[in-house]
Amino acid sequence: MSEFSASDLKLASQRDGAPTDNPAGGGAAPAGTSRLGVLATFGWALLIFALGQVVGTCVVALWNLAHGLPLLFIAGYDGKVVALLTLVTNAVQIALFVVVVRWRTAADPIRYLALTRFSGRDFLIGLLAIVGLAAAIAAFSRVAGLDTVSSFETEVFTTGRSDGWLAAVILAIVVVGPVGEEIMFRGFMFRGWVVPGWRGALAIVVITLLWSAMHIQYDWFGVSQVFLTGLVLGWVRWRSHSCLLTIVLHVLVNLESTIETAVKIGWTAP
Repeated sequence: MSEFSASDLKLASQRDGAPTDNPAGGGAAPAGTSRLGVLATFGWALLIFALGQVVGTCVVALWNLAHGLPLLFIAGYDGKVVALLTLVTNAVQIALFVVVVRWRTAADPIRYLALTRFSGRDFLIGLLAIVGLAAAIAAFSRVAGLDTVSSFETEVFTTGRSDGWLAAVILAIVVVGPVGEEIMFRGFMFRGWVVPGWRGALAIVVITLLWSAMHIQYDWFGVSQVFLTGLVLGWVRWRSHSCLLTIVLHVLVNLESTIETAVKIGWTAP
């Protein structure tokens, strides 16, 4: 990790006197703590993401070895493999983000990552925003003749169901994945990159683009949905100062998608 220990790991000099985020928006660090600079934030996020993927791949390889399969054997979008990767990589990444925040900033990880309470008003505004977006996407897909349920979702659900891993697939996709992704993007990266004003708005767009780029399993329509959802979640994080709220909304988005997939192909095997 030494390559990130010099100038790139220099702590930003800005400090905020408010107990949470700057009231004008942005990701100013909690009172009495420093926040990582832009390059350090990106470097640590990239390193932690890579380490999570390595650990997850090793777990899948061990699973394959224990079941007499080639080490890196993956049959399409296999539900149990997706569940294993999602559960392991996100658990590793969340733990590492907590360690890095405590080590490099001396901040309380809960506050630094904005895992703080949110108001009922903010929840209602966020809920209405994602419901409105979902309705607009559904209307567009109907007019354009596009399917809102991707082949990735149907294949993961079908294989997970047939292998007895459906509960693990749902847990991974609906709960664990959203928690890990929000902590990384709307928690850690948001804190390091987003400041009040137009630069903060631009940073939210860049963060959303990076988040969307992770979802290579989808076609252009699916990635577009991810991007628009990310913009809404970024805006909610900006105005509410709570990554915990974006986690809840992300869970609801994935839950709706899972229910839609189940309705399409059925909960039980034919």
